[in-house]
Amino acid sequence: MQAGVTNFQPKRIRAAWSIALAITVLGAPTAYAASSAANASAATPSTLSTQALTSTFQLPGNLPVPKPPTVSAASVVLMDADNGQILYEKNPNARRAPASTTKIMTMLLVMEAVAAHKVSWSDIVPVTPDAYKVATEPGVSDAYLDPREKLTLQQMMKYVAVLSANDATVAIADFIGGDKQSFVQEMNQEAQKLGMTGTHYMNPDGLPNPNHYSTAHDLAILTRYLVEKYPQILQYTSRPTATVQDITTGKTHTWTNTDEMLGKYPGIDGLKTGFTSAAGYCFVGTAEQNGVRLISVVLGSKSNADRFADTQKLFDYGFHQFTEDRVLRQGQAVPDAISVPDGKLTEIQGSAQRDLILDLPSGVNGKIQVKASPVHAPVKTGEQVGEVNYVVGNQVVSTDPLVSPIDDGKANIVTRLWRKAIHAVDQWFSHLLHHL
Repeated sequence: MQAGVTNFQPKRIRAAWSIALAITVLGAPTAYAASSAANASAATPSTLSTQALTSTFQLPGNLPVPKPPTVSAASVVLMDADNGQILYEKNPNARRAPASTTKIMTMLLVMEAVAAHKVSWSDIVPVTPDAYKVATEPGVSDAYLDPREKLTLQQMMKYVAVLSANDATVAIADFIGGDKQSFVQEMNQEAQKLGMTGTHYMNPDGLPNPNHYSTAHDLAILTRYLVEKYPQILQYTSRPTATVQDITTGKTHTWTNTDEMLGKYPGIDGLKTGFTSAAGYCFVGTAEQNGVRLISVVLGSKSNADRFADTQKLFDYGFHQFTEDRVLRQGQAVPDAISVPDGKLTEIQGSAQRDLILDLPSGVNGKIQVKASPVHAPVKTGEQVGEVNYVVGNQVVSTDPLVSPIDDGKANIVTRLWRKAIHAVDQWFSHLLHHL
């Protein structure tokens, strides 16, 4: 019994000594750290960067996933638009004629120009000679535009999104770019900015040209960027019909959207079909169910029915075989504190630099692990202070940065000396107790 008392007293003395010194020197800053971290975690998430919207990833190859569907298309990609995760792919980097899926880039440049106030939706878009030439070509999808017509940019956009009208596409290119060639140059610059390394454009509408090509992977990146940055584009692509008036006869023509899955598959609201003899039947589709948005790219199908059948198989696979897990939201603090030995605060809580979203096979769960070493002050808000891993079993499936939600300046010399004294006393008592 006496031995137990002897062993207990030094522990009490050591604890009291360390706590007293810590409270004297560090008490107030530590409270401030807790309140500041709490306020930072409640901050409004910032807009995702271009890099974040165009980066893609896949689960490790040794992690079992559900058997994918059998599709007949030459090239295929299924992507979660919320995080860029590739759920399935087939020949994703094969360069192929993209046909009218080219117009996805055209629509993006329209949205960019409107956002930059270079043009407005109410602007009149002239039907240029180039556009009229396309309108009179046989066998080409168009809106039968006439130079005498005065149509707004908004009307032209409907024709592009719903009818896949080549004449409206060329008119828009001439209007925004000054001429078609300059607009195509902008298309290629935008493709380069988005990291579409397998893409090169020769025209804004997708008519055949040996130097006009793209890949299923690039089109998935482009579509994700478009719908995530400018979700209002879906107000155009989800329209079931568009009406065109023939100026020479005064008659109106109502055209059905070329996307035959609209109104037939739950949550589908776009995006773009395409066909030429070189490209085959193509479709870039997007659908949202229960807050999860998927993108499907199907290139080189043998028939109109095949491209939509493959798209449905891909969407069914993504929505039914995977579960999207929003592990962390941008700015959310992780539970493990990160040591800042020489800071005014002795520790900070790292927060997620961006949303951490993963699609896992249904029924599979994981956990987060913080990986961080002590950091040295001063620490600035937004500075990386560690990493957070998402682990399934013993497999790391995703790694994302942790950043500081607050500034932490360097502690003054007196505070640092006191901390060293506390540490020395603590070490001395530990050594003493080890020999008792």
